[in-house]
Amino acid sequence: MQIDKNDVRDCLLNLIAGLSQWGEDFSEPPALLRQGHMQFVRLLMLEGKKAPIDLHSLIQLLQKPAEEWGIVVAGIYPEEAPLLIPDLGLSPDAREFKIMYDSPEEAQTQEIVEILRYCRGTMPMLEEKYRKLREFLITNPVVSAYRLMEFGLELKDTELMKKLSRCYEEISDDVERYRKCPRCGWTLEFRNDHWQCGAEDLCGKLASRGELKKWEIHEPMHRLRYGIYRYTMLPGLAELTAKDWLTKKGYKVQLFPQVDRFDLAVELDTHIVYLDMKDFKHPLHLANFFNKMQPHQLEKYRDPHVYIVIPQYRTKIYPGYSKLVKQALMAHASHLKVINERDVQKHLAGEATER
Repeated sequence: MQIDKNDVRDCLLNLIAGLSQWGEDFSEPPALLRQGHMQFVRLLMLEGKKAPIDLHSLIQLLQKPAEEWGIVVAGIYPEEAPLLIPDLGLSPDAREFKIMYDSPEEAQTQEIVEILRYCRGTMPMLEEKYRKLREFLITNPVVSAYRLMEFGLELKDTELMKKLSRCYEEISDDVERYRKCPRCGWTLEFRNDHWQCGAEDLCGKLASRGELKKWEIHEPMHRLRYGIYRYTMLPGLAELTAKDWLTKKGYKVQLFPQVDRFDLAVELDTHIVYLDMKDFKHPLHLANFFNKMQPHQLEKYRDPHVYIVIPQYRTKIYPGYSKLVKQALMAHASHLKVINERDVQKHLAGEATER
Protein backbone atom coordinates (compact mmCIF):
# COMPACT_ATOMS: atom_id res chain seq x y z
CA MET A 1 0.00 0.00 0.00
CA GLN A 2 1.28 3.48 -0.95
CA ILE A 3 1.86 5.62 2.15
CA ASP A 4 0.86 9.29 1.89
CA LYS A 5 3.89 11.52 2.53
CA ASN A 6 1.67 13.97 4.38
CA ASP A 7 0.78 11.22 6.88
CA VAL A 8 4.48 10.62 7.55
CA ARG A 9 5.14 14.35 7.91
CA ASP A 10 2.23 14.84 10.33
CA CYS A 11 3.32 11.84 12.38
CA LEU A 12 6.85 13.23 12.75
CA LEU A 13 5.58 16.70 13.65
CA ASN A 14 3.36 15.27 16.39
CA LEU A 15 6.20 13.15 17.74
CA ILE A 16 8.61 16.11 17.79
CA ALA A 17 6.07 18.50 19.35
CA GLY A 18 5.04 15.88 21.92
CA LEU A 19 8.63 15.06 22.85
CA SER A 20 9.32 18.79 23.29
CA GLN A 21 6.39 19.11 25.69
CA TRP A 22 7.31 15.92 27.55
CA GLY A 23 10.66 17.40 28.42
CA GLU A 24 8.80 19.86 30.63
CA ASP A 25 6.77 17.30 32.60
CA PHE A 26 7.61 13.59 32.70
CA SER A 27 4.62 12.60 34.81
CA GLU A 28 2.24 12.18 31.89
CA PRO A 29 3.05 11.75 28.17
CA PRO A 30 1.57 14.69 26.21
CA ALA A 31 -1.42 14.03 23.97
CA LEU A 32 0.62 14.96 20.87
CA LEU A 33 3.23 12.34 21.73
CA ARG A 34 0.56 9.67 22.18
CA GLN A 35 -1.05 10.71 18.90
CA GLY A 36 2.29 10.62 17.07
CA HIS A 37 3.03 7.21 18.58
CA MET A 38 -0.28 5.82 17.30
CA GLN A 39 0.35 7.31 13.85
CA PHE A 40 3.85 5.77 13.85
CA VAL A 41 2.42 2.34 14.78
CA ARG A 42 -0.22 2.62 12.07
CA LEU A 43 2.36 3.53 9.40
CA LEU A 44 4.52 0.56 10.35
CA MET A 45 1.52 -1.78 10.32
CA LEU A 46 0.63 -0.59 6.82
CA GLU A 47 4.18 -1.49 5.81
CA GLY A 48 3.79 -4.90 7.43
CA LYS A 49 6.53 -4.08 9.95
CA LYS A 50 6.85 -4.70 13.69
CA ALA A 51 5.78 -1.64 15.66
CA PRO A 52 7.00 -0.28 19.04
CA ILE A 53 3.93 -0.76 21.22
CA ASP A 54 5.22 1.17 24.25
CA LEU A 55 6.90 4.57 24.57
CA HIS A 56 10.18 3.10 25.81
CA SER A 57 10.51 1.04 22.63
CA LEU A 58 9.50 4.03 20.51
CA ILE A 59 12.14 6.27 22.08
CA GLN A 60 14.83 3.63 21.56
CA LEU A 61 13.84 3.35 17.89
CA LEU A 62 13.81 7.12 17.32
CA GLN A 63 17.45 7.28 18.47
CA LYS A 64 18.39 5.30 15.38
CA PRO A 65 18.81 6.80 11.87
CA ALA A 66 15.46 7.33 10.15
CA GLU A 67 16.31 4.74 7.50
CA GLU A 68 16.11 2.10 10.25
CA TRP A 69 12.64 3.04 11.50
CA GLY A 70 10.78 0.88 9.02
CA ILE A 71 8.75 3.66 7.38
CA VAL A 72 9.67 5.45 4.16
CA VAL A 73 10.96 8.95 4.93
CA ALA A 74 12.79 9.62 1.65
CA GLY A 75 12.02 13.15 0.49
CA ILE A 76 10.53 14.02 3.88
CA TYR A 77 13.22 13.68 6.57
CA PRO A 78 16.99 13.04 6.27
CA GLU A 79 17.39 9.26 6.23
CA GLU A 80 20.73 9.34 8.04
CA ALA A 81 19.43 11.45 10.94
CA PRO A 82 17.80 10.27 14.19
CA LEU A 83 14.93 12.09 15.85
CA LEU A 84 16.47 11.88 19.32
CA ILE A 85 20.02 12.00 20.65
CA PRO A 86 20.72 10.24 23.99
CA ASP A 87 21.17 12.67 26.91
CA LEU A 88 20.59 15.65 24.61
CA GLY A 89 17.00 15.38 23.38
CA LEU A 90 15.71 16.35 19.96
CA SER A 91 18.34 16.15 17.23
CA PRO A 92 19.24 19.31 15.26
CA ASP A 93 17.47 17.77 12.24
CA ALA A 94 14.29 17.26 14.27
CA ARG A 95 14.39 20.84 15.55
CA GLU A 96 14.90 22.19 12.03
CA PHE A 97 12.12 19.95 10.68
CA LYS A 98 9.74 21.37 13.27
CA ILE A 99 10.75 24.95 12.46
CA MET A 100 10.30 24.29 8.73
CA TYR A 101 6.75 22.99 9.02
CA ASP A 102 5.42 24.46 12.23
CA SER A 103 3.94 27.88 12.84
CA PRO A 104 6.21 30.94 12.61
CA GLU A 105 5.28 31.77 16.21
CA GLU A 106 6.79 28.52 17.47
CA ALA A 107 9.83 29.08 15.30
CA GLN A 108 10.24 32.48 17.02
CA THR A 109 10.64 34.18 13.66
CA GLN A 110 7.23 35.80 13.47
CA GLU A 111 8.71 39.13 14.58
CA ILE A 112 10.93 39.20 11.49
CA VAL A 113 7.89 38.51 9.31
CA GLU A 114 6.01 41.33 11.04
CA ILE A 115 8.95 43.72 10.62
CA LEU A 116 9.09 42.85 6.93
CA ARG A 117 5.35 43.38 6.45
CA TYR A 118 5.46 46.68 8.29
CA CYS A 119 8.38 48.04 6.27
CA ARG A 120 6.82 46.94 2.98
CA GLY A 121 3.37 48.22 3.90
CA THR A 122 4.49 51.77 4.69
CA MET A 123 4.44 54.28 1.84
CA PRO A 124 7.10 54.87 0.82
CA MET A 125 8.54 51.54 1.88
CA LEU A 126 11.07 51.70 4.71
CA GLU A 127 13.92 50.11 2.78
CA GLU A 128 16.79 51.89 4.50
CA LYS A 129 15.36 51.41 8.00
CA TYR A 130 14.74 47.73 7.29
CA ARG A 131 18.32 47.30 6.06
CA LYS A 132 19.67 49.09 9.12
CA LEU A 133 17.57 46.96 11.49
CA ARG A 134 18.57 43.67 9.83
CA GLU A 135 22.26 44.58 10.01
CA PHE A 136 21.84 45.39 13.69
CA LEU A 137 20.31 41.97 14.38
CA ILE A 138 23.14 40.22 12.53
CA THR A 139 25.93 42.12 14.27
CA ASN A 140 24.36 42.30 17.77
CA PRO A 141 23.35 38.76 18.79
CA VAL A 142 23.88 39.76 22.45
CA VAL A 143 23.38 43.38 23.43
CA SER A 144 23.02 45.57 26.50
CA ALA A 145 19.63 47.02 27.35
CA TYR A 146 21.03 50.52 26.86
CA ARG A 147 22.41 49.82 23.38
CA LEU A 148 19.18 48.10 22.33
CA MET A 149 17.15 51.12 23.44
CA GLU A 150 19.64 53.53 21.86
CA PHE A 151 19.42 51.80 18.48
CA GLY A 152 15.64 51.61 18.71
CA LEU A 153 15.54 55.39 19.14
CA GLU A 154 17.85 55.80 16.13
CA LEU A 155 15.16 54.16 13.97
CA LYS A 156 12.81 57.07 14.79
CA ASP A 157 9.83 54.75 14.49
CA THR A 158 7.97 53.64 17.62
CA GLU A 159 6.41 50.58 15.97
CA LEU A 160 9.73 49.34 14.61
CA MET A 161 11.33 49.89 18.00
CA LYS A 162 8.70 47.67 19.65
CA LYS A 163 9.13 44.95 17.05
CA LEU A 164 12.91 45.08 17.41
CA SER A 165 12.72 44.59 21.19
CA ARG A 166 10.59 41.48 20.71
CA CYS A 167 13.41 39.86 18.73
CA TYR A 168 15.42 39.64 21.97
CA GLU A 169 15.06 37.98 25.36
CA GLU A 170 16.68 39.10 28.60
CA ILE A 171 19.41 36.81 29.94
CA SER A 172 20.68 38.86 32.87
CA ASP A 173 19.77 36.23 35.47
CA ASP A 174 21.47 33.44 33.48
CA VAL A 175 24.38 35.26 31.88
CA GLU A 176 26.95 33.60 34.18
CA ARG A 177 26.23 30.20 32.64
CA TYR A 178 26.83 31.46 29.10
CA ARG A 179 30.03 32.17 27.21
CA LYS A 180 30.48 34.36 24.14
CA CYS A 181 30.77 32.42 20.87
CA PRO A 182 34.05 33.56 19.22
CA ARG A 183 32.61 33.05 15.73
CA CYS A 184 29.12 34.57 15.83
CA GLY A 185 28.90 36.34 19.21
CA TRP A 186 25.76 34.51 20.41
CA THR A 187 25.60 32.45 23.62
CA LEU A 188 27.49 29.22 24.18
CA GLU A 189 25.87 26.79 26.62
CA PHE A 190 27.60 23.83 28.27
CA ARG A 191 25.69 20.74 27.18
CA ASN A 192 26.68 17.13 26.64
CA ASP A 193 30.18 17.75 28.06
CA HIS A 194 31.10 20.64 25.77
CA TRP A 195 30.30 24.26 24.98
CA GLN A 196 27.71 24.49 22.22
CA CYS A 197 26.34 27.35 20.10
CA GLY A 198 22.70 26.48 19.42
CA ALA A 199 21.30 22.99 18.89
CA GLU A 200 23.46 22.23 15.86
CA ASP A 201 26.65 23.95 17.10
CA LEU A 202 27.46 25.07 13.56
CA CYS A 203 30.07 27.50 14.86
CA GLY A 204 31.91 24.71 16.68
CA LYS A 205 32.18 22.78 13.43
CA LEU A 206 33.63 25.74 11.58
CA ALA A 207 36.05 27.39 14.01
CA SER A 208 38.20 26.50 17.01
CA ARG A 209 37.11 28.22 20.18
CA GLY A 210 40.23 28.79 22.25
CA GLU A 211 39.73 30.73 25.44
CA LEU A 212 36.08 31.53 26.07
CA LYS A 213 34.96 34.88 27.43
CA LYS A 214 32.07 36.11 29.53
CA TRP A 215 30.31 39.43 29.16
CA GLU A 216 31.15 42.33 31.41
CA ILE A 217 27.84 42.96 33.08
CA HIS A 218 26.98 46.50 34.15
CA GLU A 219 23.32 46.48 33.08
CA PRO A 220 20.64 44.05 31.82
CA MET A 221 21.71 41.95 28.82
CA HIS A 222 19.59 40.58 25.97
CA ARG A 223 20.19 37.94 23.32
CA LEU A 224 18.41 37.10 20.08
CA ARG A 225 15.67 34.51 20.45
CA TYR A 226 16.72 31.12 19.15
CA GLY A 227 14.66 31.13 15.93
CA ILE A 228 15.96 34.58 14.96
CA TYR A 229 19.54 33.61 15.80
CA ARG A 230 19.21 30.48 13.65
CA TYR A 231 17.27 31.78 10.66
CA THR A 232 18.13 35.49 10.55
CA MET A 233 21.49 36.03 12.20
CA LEU A 234 23.51 32.99 11.08
CA PRO A 235 22.64 33.29 7.37
CA GLY A 236 22.99 37.04 7.80
CA LEU A 237 26.66 36.56 8.66
CA ALA A 238 27.11 34.83 5.31
CA GLU A 239 25.27 37.66 3.58
CA LEU A 240 27.48 40.33 5.13
CA THR A 241 30.63 38.33 4.34
CA ALA A 242 29.55 37.90 0.72
CA LYS A 243 28.81 41.61 0.44
CA ASP A 244 32.26 42.49 1.79
CA TRP A 245 34.26 40.23 -0.51
CA LEU A 246 32.21 41.16 -3.58
CA THR A 247 32.77 44.83 -2.76
CA LYS A 248 36.51 44.19 -2.47
CA LYS A 249 36.37 42.56 -5.92
CA GLY A 250 35.05 45.84 -7.29
CA TYR A 251 31.33 45.12 -7.49
CA LYS A 252 28.67 47.54 -6.30
CA VAL A 253 26.53 45.56 -3.85
CA GLN A 254 23.37 46.37 -1.91
CA LEU A 255 21.99 44.40 1.03
CA PHE A 256 18.31 43.41 1.18
CA PRO A 257 17.16 45.27 -1.96
CA GLN A 258 13.45 46.08 -2.37
CA VAL A 259 12.91 45.47 1.36
CA ASP A 260 14.35 41.96 1.37
CA ARG A 261 12.92 40.73 -1.91
CA PHE A 262 16.40 39.27 -2.24
CA ASP A 263 19.45 39.22 0.03
CA LEU A 264 22.00 40.87 -2.25
CA ALA A 265 21.84 42.94 -5.43
CA VAL A 266 25.06 43.03 -7.48
CA GLU A 267 25.21 45.79 -10.07
CA LEU A 268 26.84 44.94 -13.41
CA ASP A 269 27.27 47.30 -16.37
CA THR A 270 24.02 46.35 -18.08
CA HIS A 271 21.86 44.72 -15.43
CA ILE A 272 21.56 43.64 -11.79
CA VAL A 273 22.13 40.12 -10.47
CA TYR A 274 20.19 39.09 -7.37
CA LEU A 275 21.43 36.57 -4.82
CA ASP A 276 19.39 34.78 -2.15
CA MET A 277 21.47 33.06 0.56
CA LYS A 278 19.75 30.00 2.01
CA ASP A 279 21.07 28.31 5.15
CA PHE A 280 19.49 24.95 5.95
CA LYS A 281 21.36 22.14 7.70
CA HIS A 282 20.37 19.46 5.21
CA PRO A 283 19.82 19.85 1.42
CA LEU A 284 16.53 17.99 1.72
CA HIS A 285 15.24 20.61 4.15
CA LEU A 286 16.00 23.36 1.66
CA ALA A 287 14.42 21.46 -1.23
CA ASN A 288 11.26 20.91 0.85
CA PHE A 289 11.22 24.61 1.75
CA PHE A 290 10.77 25.38 -1.95
CA ASN A 291 8.67 22.31 -2.81
CA LYS A 292 5.91 23.34 -0.40
CA MET A 293 5.63 26.79 -2.02
CA GLN A 294 2.95 27.49 -4.60
CA PRO A 295 4.13 28.25 -8.16
CA HIS A 296 3.26 31.95 -7.82
CA GLN A 297 5.48 32.18 -4.73
CA LEU A 298 8.44 30.97 -6.82
CA GLU A 299 7.79 33.35 -9.68
CA LYS A 300 10.49 35.83 -8.63
CA TYR A 301 13.11 33.11 -9.17
CA ARG A 302 12.24 32.82 -12.88
CA ASP A 303 14.27 35.94 -13.59
CA PRO A 304 17.43 34.67 -15.37
CA HIS A 305 19.58 36.88 -13.14
CA VAL A 306 18.42 35.42 -9.80
CA TYR A 307 20.48 32.77 -7.99
CA ILE A 308 19.95 30.83 -4.77
CA VAL A 309 23.31 30.65 -3.02
CA ILE A 310 24.45 27.96 -0.58
CA PRO A 311 26.91 29.34 2.03
CA GLN A 312 30.39 27.92 1.71
CA TYR A 313 30.35 26.47 5.23
CA ARG A 314 27.36 24.27 4.30
CA THR A 315 29.14 22.76 1.30
CA LYS A 316 32.20 22.26 3.50
CA ILE A 317 30.13 20.21 5.95
CA TYR A 318 27.95 18.55 3.29
CA PRO A 319 29.77 18.12 -0.07
CA GLY A 320 27.47 18.09 -3.08
CA TYR A 321 24.86 20.15 -1.23
CA SER A 322 23.60 22.22 -4.19
CA LYS A 323 23.43 19.17 -6.47
CA LEU A 324 21.30 17.29 -3.96
CA VAL A 325 18.96 20.27 -3.59
CA LYS A 326 18.41 20.42 -7.35
CA GLN A 327 17.77 16.68 -7.52
CA ALA A 328 15.10 16.90 -4.79
CA LEU A 329 13.19 19.87 -6.27
CA MET A 330 9.72 19.07 -7.59
CA ALA A 331 8.70 19.99 -11.14
CA HIS A 332 7.14 23.35 -10.22
CA ALA A 333 10.42 24.40 -8.53
CA SER A 334 12.86 22.87 -11.00
CA HIS A 335 13.65 26.25 -12.61
CA LEU A 336 15.51 27.45 -9.51
CA LYS A 337 19.21 28.14 -10.07
CA VAL A 338 21.03 26.79 -7.00
CA ILE A 339 24.76 27.52 -6.79
CA ASN A 340 27.57 27.35 -4.24
CA GLU A 341 28.91 30.55 -2.70
CA ARG A 342 32.39 29.87 -4.09
CA ASP A 343 30.92 29.89 -7.63
CA VAL A 344 29.20 33.28 -7.31
CA GLN A 345 32.03 35.25 -8.91
CA LYS A 346 32.23 32.80 -11.79
CA HIS A 347 28.52 33.28 -12.50
CA LEU A 348 28.87 37.06 -12.22
CA ALA A 349 31.74 36.99 -14.72
CA GLY A 350 29.64 34.85 -17.04
CA GLU A 351 26.70 37.26 -16.79
CA ALA A 352 28.96 40.20 -17.58
CA THR A 353 30.41 38.58 -20.72
CA GLU A 354 27.02 37.38 -21.98
CA ARG A 355 25.58 40.89 -22.23
